[in-house]
Amino acid sequence: MERLLFRNLRPLYGWLFVIAWFAILLFVTSVFVRDGGIAADPFRMIVILFFWGVGCWFAIRAFARPVVSVWQNGAGDWLVTRRWLWTHDEQHIDPDRLPSPVIEEEDDGEGGPQYRCLLSTPAGSIAFSEHAKREKAALSRDRMTFLIRSARSKMPRPS
Repeated sequence: MERLLFRNLRPLYGWLFVIAWFAILLFVTSVFVRDGGIAADPFRMIVILFFWGVGCWFAIRAFARPVVSVWQNGAGDWLVTRRWLWTHDEQHIDPDRLPSPVIEEEDDGEGGPQYRCLLSTPAGSIAFSEHAKREKAALSRDRMTFLIRSARSKMPRPS
């Protein structure tokens, strides 16, 4: 019985933004090349190169973040899946050995806070949820804490 506990799709939105950015940029670049070339106007070349550079910076940051899914396979087996565009990583963890999740605050790049709910696994910390408001992050953390406690209570204990 597999059951999805959490899925962090926020990195997917970044991937879609980068794909749209490059699609528009490729179209604009082709129009500039068709209408007389970029080399004829140095200002056009600088502007186009600037936007290609910004797009590459966005792509490096966006594609480095995986989409995280936490699945419950059984009472004592959770599957944490991290997916990138080119690969994926799966990790089976025992919810009985998990510490309580924590909330990490960081800057969102626009001067505001961003809150990430982190689950500490043997392979490292995994952001299973991200929010712009602390209250929503606290709800996600509390839900994961409840799921961990619930899994611990359902596991058979050795006698």
